[in-house]
Amino acid sequence: MNNKYLLEISNLSKYYTIENNSKIEIIKNLNFKLKHNKKVSIVGPSGSGKTTFLNIIGLLDSEFDGNFYFNNKNISLCTKDETNKIRGLSIGFIHQFFHLIPELNVIENVMLPLLINKDEQKSYEISQKLLVEFGLNERIKYKPLKLSGGEQQRVAIARSLVNNPDLILADEMTGNLDEDTANNIFKFFINYIEQTKKTLVYVTHNKSYSLLADEIYYFKNKKNTFNK
Repeated sequence: MNNKYLLEISNLSKYYTIENNSKIEIIKNLNFKLKHNKKVSIVGPSGSGKTTFLNIIGLLDSEFDGNFYFNNKNISLCTKDETNKIRGLSIGFIHQFFHLIPELNVIENVMLPLLINKDEQKSYEISQKLLVEFGLNERIKYKPLKLSGGEQQRVAIARSLVNNPDLILADEMTGNLDEDTANNIFKFFINYIEQTKKTLVYVTHNKSYSLLADEIYYFKNKKNTFNK
């Protein structure tokens, strides 16, 4: 395996079994290499396998055929505990819906990924520093329902970055926001990714957002491989 790649995937196939044991093939013989510090966008119609692919590279779905190396580690040979540890420490997720815990305030939501491996005081300090960078210092004690949609998404982005992960995965992260807020959030997010030299894979239906990537991959219905 090559150290310049964060991900190396070859002959990846994924299918679902439905009634009468018939199979629906979502991805077939897909090959994908992702270099460190790169931004990759994935576009395509609904149902073409974009989110399925994100779930696989995010180590949320282990039911696939093919070869998958993450940071030179063969994921197929990892135990469930090893896979969970890699996902928890090395991957950050951002979704269309914010998935913030309403009973917790802003900084408590951001701290959650850290509390598994760091003490509470250190987790608080790291989270507060990140929230200051995100312009949310005055919202630290607010509950999510008191925040605007854009503020909630910034909190969700901060939570995905708080562990300093190797890979950020975003699935239609601005799809639940109005156009102006979405544009502001996405511009802020991409600038942050570039400044901190993070590796990003994101799914979007927005053509202008996809063009901000270093590489664009197109998923197509009824065609199970994808093209640059």
